[in-house]
Amino acid sequence: MEPIVKTYLVKVVREPGNEPISGMFYDCDEQEFEVDTTSLLSAYQLSHLVCDIPFRGQMRRTFIDGEEYFDKRY
Repeated sequence: MEPIVKTYLVKVVREPGNEPISGMFYDCDEQEFEVDTTSLLSAYQLSHLVCDIPFRGQMRRTFIDGEEYFDKRY
C-alpha cells in the first residue's frame, strides 16, 4: 500500500533581530509555499530545505496549515 501524500501549506517567519557577530539588524520576513509529503514532521523538515530566508541568529517560526509547528523530538 502506498503512503498517503498530502499537500501542506507552510509559512516560515523570521522574527526581527540582530545578527550576533556584526550586530546588523534584520527585519521580520516571511515566505509561504506548499509541500507534498506524508506527514507534518516531513513538511517541517522540507521547509528547512525549501525556505530561502537567511537566518543569522533570529528566531524562526514555522506554521503548517495555519498552526505553529513545534518539533516534538526536541
